[in-house]
Amino acid sequence: MKKQILTVLLACAMQPLWAAEVAGIILPDQVELAGKSLQLNGAGVRKKLMFEVYVAALYTPAKLNDPSAVLALRQPRRLQLNMLRDVDGKTLAEALSEGLKDNLSAVQYTAHAARIAELEKLLLSAKEAKIGDVIQLDLLPGEGVRVQFRGKLLGVIAGDEFARDLLTIWFGNKPVQESLKQKLLAR
Repeated sequence: MKKQILTVLLACAMQPLWAAEVAGIILPDQVELAGKSLQLNGAGVRKKLMFEVYVAALYTPAKLNDPSAVLALRQPRRLQLNMLRDVDGKTLAEALSEGLKDNLSAVQYTAHAARIAELEKLLLSAKEAKIGDVIQLDLLPGEGVRVQFRGKLLGVIAGDEFARDLLTIWFGNKPVQESLKQKLLAR
């Protein structure tokens, strides 16, 4: 009997922990970032016209259901994009720049011009995100935004304010997609 219980416990321990499956993408329940355990806050599909572009997943230290709380949080966070279609780096860069322009004042956008150019340069260096690729935007207090693509560090864009403002693309007053914003928030 003890052997059977041990076998079941080991089998359970060896199974990957996942909290959600969205558009065929299995998302882990938790991730480690900067020495902290983050939990899946929410996830959803970004659609443009009739095309599914990516699955976005937000990881936070605690469940948050208010977009202003997501933006105000001064702890590590991760926004992960799992690509559902091929998108070239230029299109990705332009989409993020447009999202920032839609959610920031002209003064804020101008203040971030160098950081936005740096983000665009990083995305252009990736050339193309293909179906199945993963882009991780790790927001680290005191450091800024760490951009990873296919598990490789592309670079770090300094500034807590830029990190917060980058999230307005998904959580601002004019999010890239309102239904996605709601799915990224905890229920």
